[in-house]
Amino acid sequence: MNQRKRATVLIIDEQSTRSIGISHTMLKAIKPALWTLSISTTVLAAALSYLAWQHWQTQQQAAELAQEVTDLQQFTSAEIEAKLKGLSQSERTVLQLQQYLNARGVDVKPISSEPPAGTPNDAAGGPEIKLAAPVPYMQHYSEQTENLLSTLRKIPLGVPHKGSISSRFGMRANPFSGQGAEGHNGLDFRGQIGEPIHATADGTVILAGTQNGYGNVVKIQHGYGYQTLYGHLSAIDVKNGQKIKAGDIIGKLGNTGRSTGPHLHYEVRRNDGFHDPENFLTLGHLQDNSNHVQQ
Repeated sequence: MNQRKRATVLIIDEQSTRSIGISHTMLKAIKPALWTLSISTTVLAAALSYLAWQHWQTQQQAAELAQEVTDLQQFTSAEIEAKLKGLSQSERTVLQLQQYLNARGVDVKPISSEPPAGTPNDAAGGPEIKLAAPVPYMQHYSEQTENLLSTLRKIPLGVPHKGSISSRFGMRANPFSGQGAEGHNGLDFRGQIGEPIHATADGTVILAGTQNGYGNVVKIQHGYGYQTLYGHLSAIDVKNGQKIKAGDIIGKLGNTGRSTGPHLHYEVRRNDGFHDPENFLTLGHLQDNSNHVQQ
């Protein structure tokens, strides 16, 4: 007869010692349950640790995201404020520029009333230029600006008088006979005696008086080496040394000097070279040469 194997478990406390007998059959029965419980406990502990780590990571990411959002909001706010200030300033500058250009009439190209070749011109004149030597002038001009509005105010721009062009820059026939050829260093604007003549840029009057061939004349020194001349005036409304703003009235249209009839003779000079004033009447020509203006 086989005896059943038993195991004894002693339980010892401070006051007594007890023993519990457990058969091997029972131990075998509960052993899988104990392993399962042990594995489950390990898995549960790992899962709890992972969840705790994930929670910590989420909190960290949330904190970082919140900080990034705060930083982004602050940066965006500052950036928008700066852009709004810049835009506001740009709008003001553009508005001033538009007002200035409108006042100068640079978008209005004067019509021409120049007579056909070979016929006299009843609204032209200026000193006669002998053709033995070439006329010293440049065909092109340019500008370079850091402050567009300030620069434009110093450069002759737009029309000094709103009359039609009766004689252009360059070679032309003698306006008295309509025959031959002579050089013409400016533009002639047809008009009525007494009509106002306007300065085309800020500057200083360097001549207010008479000059051979031009009659009554005003000459103004502008920025970047530019000068303008207004000839054949019937009256002079400025004096030598006077500071002038673009658009100021500097005299009245007339018929003085070498002239066939009432008109304004208008010249643009730079560094002793003559420029075609018609290139300064509209912005189209200015956009072609915009990199070389030096003060």
